[in-house]
Amino acid sequence: MSAMEMRELDSAGVSVPGQHGAEAVATSRDPHHWGRAMAVAISKLADQLASEDGHEALVGRDLRLRITTDPDGVRITVWCFPEE
Repeated sequence: MSAMEMRELDSAGVSVPGQHGAEAVATSRDPHHWGRAMAVAISKLADQLASEDGHEALVGRDLRLRITTDPDGVRITVWCFPEE
């Protein structure tokens, strides 16, 4: 199982102002090990939105997922688009 750590989105990220986003780093470059990092990023994103929309904040919303290399493995970044 891969280890991961949480990191805030940095200024070099691709996020659009007004969108919520979160990320985690998986310490493996093997895609089979990225599931926990994706789950952590999505959970953090849901926590950001919970104060606005309650526990089902991500239901019905489109998410954008970006996977980039990181010195420790890969960076998993998830953004949430506003409901239409």
